[in-house]
Amino acid sequence: MMFFLDAQPSLISTAFRVLFTVLAVLSVGAVVLTIGHRFLKRRVQMSMQQHSDTLVGQKAMVVEDLRPRGIGSIRAMLTPEEEAARSMKREQADDPLKIFPAVADQYISKGRIVRVTGGDRTMYRVRPIRW
Repeated sequence: MMFFLDAQPSLISTAFRVLFTVLAVLSVGAVVLTIGHRFLKRRVQMSMQQHSDTLVGQKAMVVEDLRPRGIGSIRAMLTPEEEAARSMKREQADDPLKIFPAVADQYISKGRIVRVTGGDRTMYRVRPIRW
Protein backbone atom coordinates (compact mmCIF):
# COMPACT_ATOMS: atom_id res chain seq x y z
CA MET A 1 0.00 0.00 0.00
CA MET A 2 2.90 2.30 0.74
CA PHE A 3 4.11 1.91 -2.85
CA PHE A 4 0.93 3.46 -4.26
CA LEU A 5 1.16 6.42 -1.89
CA ASP A 6 4.76 7.16 -2.83
CA ALA A 7 4.28 6.61 -6.58
CA GLN A 8 3.83 9.42 -9.00
CA PRO A 9 0.30 10.08 -10.30
CA SER A 10 1.37 9.45 -13.90
CA LEU A 11 2.75 6.02 -12.94
CA ILE A 12 -0.49 5.09 -11.17
CA SER A 13 -2.60 6.20 -14.15
CA THR A 14 -0.36 4.22 -16.53
CA ALA A 15 -0.70 1.11 -14.36
CA PHE A 16 -4.50 1.46 -14.29
CA ARG A 17 -4.58 2.04 -18.04
CA VAL A 18 -2.56 -1.17 -18.62
CA LEU A 19 -4.79 -3.14 -16.23
CA PHE A 20 -7.97 -1.89 -17.92
CA THR A 21 -6.53 -2.69 -21.35
CA VAL A 22 -5.70 -6.24 -20.27
CA LEU A 23 -9.19 -6.58 -18.77
CA ALA A 24 -10.79 -5.33 -22.00
CA VAL A 25 -8.75 -7.73 -24.14
CA LEU A 26 -9.67 -10.67 -21.89
CA SER A 27 -13.34 -9.69 -22.02
CA VAL A 28 -13.35 -9.50 -25.80
CA GLY A 29 -11.55 -12.87 -25.94
CA ALA A 30 -14.16 -14.45 -23.67
CA VAL A 31 -17.00 -13.12 -25.84
CA VAL A 32 -15.33 -14.38 -29.04
CA LEU A 33 -14.74 -17.82 -27.52
CA THR A 34 -18.34 -18.04 -26.29
CA ILE A 35 -19.76 -17.13 -29.70
CA GLY A 36 -17.34 -19.48 -31.45
CA HIS A 37 -18.27 -22.34 -29.10
CA ARG A 38 -21.98 -21.82 -29.76
CA PHE A 39 -21.39 -21.69 -33.52
CA LEU A 40 -19.33 -24.89 -33.54
CA LYS A 41 -21.81 -26.67 -31.27
CA ARG A 42 -24.67 -25.77 -33.61
CA ARG A 43 -22.69 -27.00 -36.65
CA VAL A 44 -21.87 -30.31 -34.97
CA GLN A 45 -25.51 -30.84 -33.99
CA MET A 46 -26.67 -30.11 -37.57
CA SER A 47 -24.06 -32.51 -38.96
CA MET A 48 -25.13 -35.21 -36.52
CA GLN A 49 -28.77 -34.78 -37.53
CA GLN A 50 -27.82 -34.88 -41.21
CA HIS A 51 -25.84 -38.11 -40.79
CA SER A 52 -28.07 -39.75 -38.19
CA ASP A 53 -29.45 -42.30 -40.66
CA THR A 54 -26.09 -43.08 -42.30
CA LEU A 55 -23.06 -45.13 -41.31
CA VAL A 56 -20.70 -42.13 -41.08
CA GLY A 57 -18.62 -42.37 -37.92
CA GLN A 58 -19.56 -45.99 -37.28
CA LYS A 59 -17.81 -49.32 -37.77
CA ALA A 60 -18.69 -51.54 -40.71
CA MET A 61 -17.61 -54.91 -42.08
CA VAL A 62 -16.22 -55.34 -45.58
CA VAL A 63 -18.45 -57.70 -47.58
CA GLU A 64 -16.63 -57.40 -50.90
CA ASP A 65 -12.92 -56.53 -51.21
CA LEU A 66 -12.13 -52.81 -51.43
CA ARG A 67 -9.39 -51.81 -53.85
CA PRO A 68 -7.86 -48.44 -54.66
CA ARG A 69 -9.84 -46.75 -57.44
CA GLY A 70 -12.46 -49.52 -57.17
CA ILE A 71 -15.81 -50.01 -55.52
CA GLY A 72 -16.49 -52.68 -52.91
CA SER A 73 -19.26 -53.34 -50.42
CA ILE A 74 -19.73 -52.91 -46.69
CA ARG A 75 -22.47 -53.66 -44.17
CA ALA A 76 -23.23 -52.12 -40.80
CA MET A 77 -21.73 -53.85 -37.77
CA LEU A 78 -24.13 -55.48 -35.34
CA THR A 79 -23.66 -55.74 -31.60
CA PRO A 80 -21.04 -58.32 -30.55
CA GLU A 81 -23.78 -60.70 -29.43
CA GLU A 82 -25.65 -60.39 -32.72
CA GLU A 83 -22.41 -60.85 -34.69
CA ALA A 84 -21.61 -64.02 -32.71
CA ALA A 85 -25.12 -65.41 -33.22
CA ARG A 86 -24.98 -64.57 -36.92
CA SER A 87 -21.62 -66.31 -37.36
CA MET A 88 -22.93 -69.44 -35.66
CA LYS A 89 -25.98 -69.65 -37.94
CA ARG A 90 -25.57 -71.50 -41.21
CA GLU A 91 -28.77 -70.24 -42.83
CA GLN A 92 -28.35 -66.51 -43.25
CA ALA A 93 -30.68 -66.12 -46.22
CA ASP A 94 -33.68 -65.45 -43.98
CA ASP A 95 -32.15 -62.28 -42.50
CA PRO A 96 -29.99 -60.58 -45.16
CA LEU A 97 -28.24 -57.42 -44.05
CA LYS A 98 -28.30 -54.26 -46.12
CA ILE A 99 -25.15 -53.82 -48.21
CA PHE A 100 -23.74 -50.41 -49.21
CA PRO A 101 -21.13 -49.46 -51.84
CA ALA A 102 -17.85 -48.12 -50.51
CA VAL A 103 -14.42 -46.91 -51.64
CA ALA A 104 -11.04 -46.87 -49.90
CA ASP A 105 -7.57 -45.53 -50.63
CA GLN A 106 -5.97 -48.95 -50.09
CA TYR A 107 -6.74 -52.61 -50.44
CA ILE A 108 -8.99 -53.93 -47.66
CA SER A 109 -9.92 -57.59 -47.71
CA LYS A 110 -13.32 -59.13 -47.09
CA GLY A 111 -14.18 -59.61 -43.42
CA ARG A 112 -12.10 -56.67 -42.11
CA ILE A 113 -13.63 -54.08 -39.83
CA VAL A 114 -13.46 -50.51 -41.12
CA ARG A 115 -14.42 -47.04 -39.90
CA VAL A 116 -16.79 -45.10 -42.17
CA THR A 117 -15.27 -41.63 -42.55
CA GLY A 118 -17.64 -39.98 -45.01
CA GLY A 119 -20.18 -40.24 -47.75
CA ASP A 120 -23.85 -41.17 -47.79
CA ARG A 121 -26.04 -44.14 -48.70
CA THR A 122 -24.99 -43.92 -52.36
CA MET A 123 -21.25 -44.28 -51.64
CA TYR A 124 -19.25 -44.42 -48.40
CA ARG A 125 -15.56 -43.67 -47.84
CA VAL A 126 -13.87 -46.02 -45.37
CA ARG A 127 -10.49 -46.63 -43.75
CA PRO A 128 -9.28 -49.76 -41.95
CA ILE A 129 -9.19 -49.82 -38.18
CA ARG A 130 -5.66 -50.40 -36.90
CA TRP A 131 -5.31 -52.76 -33.97
